[in-house]
Amino acid sequence: MTRILFLHGIGAGAGSYDLLAPLVPDSKALDLPGFGDEPPAIPLSFPELADWCAAKIDAEAGGEAILFGHSFGGMLALETALTHPAKVRGLVLCGATPAFGGRDPSFAEQFLAARLGPLDRGATMTEMAEGSARMMAAPETPPERLAAFAAEMALTREDVYRDILRCLTTFDRRDDLGRVACPALVLGGTRDTAAPARTVAKMAERLPDAEHREYDCGHLLPIEVPEAIAADLAQFRTHLGVQA
Repeated sequence: MTRILFLHGIGAGAGSYDLLAPLVPDSKALDLPGFGDEPPAIPLSFPELADWCAAKIDAEAGGEAILFGHSFGGMLALETALTHPAKVRGLVLCGATPAFGGRDPSFAEQFLAARLGPLDRGATMTEMAEGSARMMAAPETPPERLAAFAAEMALTREDVYRDILRCLTTFDRRDDLGRVACPALVLGGTRDTAAPARTVAKMAERLPDAEHREYDCGHLLPIEVPEAIAADLAQFRTHLGVQA
C-alpha cells in the first residue's frame, strides 16, 4: 500500500484538493510551509522544501509515497524525487513545468512585478484570489468551484505569497529530467497558459518512464477535472503495482 500525498500550488493550500482527494483512496493533501496550520519557513528554497517533503513522507506515508504536485507543488515533487529518490515510488506532475520561465533574469523580474503589482498598489489577498481564480481556470468552470478556490487562496498570508512567488522564480531542473528514477504521470491542460500543454508534453518526453495525459481545461486541473484525474491516478497505481 503506497499513499498519495498531494502538494498544492502557490495560491491556495491543501483545500485546493477538496474535490480530488476524496476520490482517491489512501491519499492526503498537505499544506506547504506557511499554509493552513503548517508553520512558515521564510525565506523558502527548493532544497529545504524537498527536505521538508521527505520528512512528511516519513510521517504521513511510512517512508515511501506517490507524490502528486500541482503547479509549484509539481516543481517541489520533482525536486524531492531528484534529491530523495528512495522516498518517491511514483511522481505525478500536474500543470507543472521543469523550470520557471526562461533563462533571462529579466523574465523573473517582469513576472514578479506583474504578480505583486496589485498588492503593492493596495489590493487585498481576497481581491487577488478572485482575479487569479478566473484567470487560471477555463471559462466554463462551475462558479462554485472557482469561489471555493478563491476563498482558500484568500487565506494565504501576504508575506508567504510574496516569498513563494520569489522561490518559484529560482526553479530549474530542465537538465536533470533524465535522472528521475521513478515512473511518472504527467498531466496537462490544453488551455493552460501558466504551464502550456506543449511545454508539459515535452517534459514528459524527456522523463525516462512517463505517461502523459491531457485534459480540455485550464491551469486549475484539480478543481476543473477531478474525476478524470482520479481515474488516471487509479490506473497509475496499477501501473506501479500498488493498491490503495
